Amino acid sequence: MEAVNKELILIQDEIRETFGWSLKSDYESAISLSKNCENPTTSIALEGRVTVVGAAAPANYIPTNPAIVADGAIGALGNKSDVVLIVSDGDGTPFIEQSLNQGIPICLHAHGDNLDAWKNILSLADENQQFILTHQTPYEIEGMYNPGGFTDGDRAVCIAFALGAKEVELVGFTTSEVGAWSGTTDEKRKLIKLKWMNEVLKLLSLGVME
Repeated sequence: MEAVNKELILIQDEIRETFGWSLKSDYESAISLSKNCENPTTSIALEGRVTVVGAAAPANYIPTNPAIVADGAIGALGNKSDVVLIVSDGDGTPFIEQSLNQGIPICLHAHGDNLDAWKNILSLADENQQFILTHQTPYEIEGMYNPGGFTDGDRAVCIAFALGAKEVELVGFTTSEVGAWSGTTDEKRKLIKLKWMNEVLKLLSLGVME
């Protein structure tokens, strides 16, 4: 699962610099996740139109296409039968925890300050829960991928294209407010993150309207 555009990887360096995050921390978290996850993985192939559901999705939303859901936004769905993947860094509490062990693969992401979050997800997963592991470093890490992206939402879009989607429908994406399904978060900081989310989406010709 490779990024469809190298700019999706390069922008991660700009984002790290903006927030003062260290590449070393991102790498160490990724290596640790890779070593600690013993669950089965899965391969997913997409085609045609795919819906990516973000944290501002309306309650009881029912997708009409194969859907990739960003973290806690899984709580918005009235029907999960078309969900092919949940993309999470582990902070979509309590909705991500409630969606474990239900047969939906989870793309679990490592970054420098989410070790406790991904460890919590692994501790709650049964032996059959399938995971795809992602990171945000420029390095090759065995058993992990960097499809590009920053937040769970724009990373989910990057993943959709990397898995073969030809067209992506965005539902629940905004840069002007923190979505109801975002979980516990610092609102001011989150709004800054959403601006960067939009920069990533622009690289995919999918910038979000305010």
